[in-house]
Amino acid sequence: MAALTPLAVIILGIAAAMVLFTSSWTPISRRIEGFANSFSGDMEIVGMTIAPARLVFIVVGAGLALWLVVLVTLSPPLLLGVGLLIACIGGALFFARTYVERRKAGRIAKFQDQLEGSLRTIAGGLRVGLGIQQAIVMVGEQSRDPARYEFTRVIGLTNMGMSIFDAFDQLAQRMSNPETGMLARVIRVQAQTGGDLASVLENLADTIRDRRRLTRRVSAITAQGRATGWLLGLIPIGVGLFLVVAEPQLRDASLHTPLGQIFLATSLGLDALAIVTLMQLTKLNA
Repeated sequence: MAALTPLAVIILGIAAAMVLFTSSWTPISRRIEGFANSFSGDMEIVGMTIAPARLVFIVVGAGLALWLVVLVTLSPPLLLGVGLLIACIGGALFFARTYVERRKAGRIAKFQDQLEGSLRTIAGGLRVGLGIQQAIVMVGEQSRDPARYEFTRVIGLTNMGMSIFDAFDQLAQRMSNPETGMLARVIRVQAQTGGDLASVLENLADTIRDRRRLTRRVSAITAQGRATGWLLGLIPIGVGLFLVVAEPQLRDASLHTPLGQIFLATSLGLDALAIVTLMQLTKLNA
């Protein structure tokens, strides 16, 4: 009977945790849905078809799986284990949010690279007598994604009854870069004041070309600084991995003792902070 006591305690603990989780499921699900809705627009822009709430549940599950791996590997004490649980779930959510934002930034950058050619195509269509909508349709047919999708979306919105000015305003909100914002304002102002829209679009295309040239120059100037930052940030990690392999006693002290784990986590956090700081120091706005 005494041998069954620990098992009974474990079963009762699991049952109590399940009851507590079930009773608090509604507020937890609402918080998850609220967090998911905060970047649902970004997911729609990058073309992710999965529901935002489902993505968050998957990410939380991945964080729990990572936490279990860390528990099995390090066998930390109870208080540190709770901290690791929060860190793993928070890190997984941060990684998911960062992944979506990076994909969105990549799509916006690709659209920005295509915008100059698209504006010249629209200007050429206007010069041969096409209307603005017909010229945009021509751009959608001749371009690649994301320009093809975004300009086709503009035409789709106008076909549904939205004015072309509001459609371009939505395009500027989705592709949040200065050039697209200027395009939306140019379309609206030219429609109200009149004038040669083709010439204005060509001038805007020239401005975009000059900005891209300046951005490439800035990137080339700061390349050495960025490489130095990554090198200085990765050297401590490389030295640490070498010591883990070459010094088993130091490895065991770092991975399997509470004090060593605290020092290891602190050093990794400071090293990550150093890399981020060095990257910010070499970032210039064109």
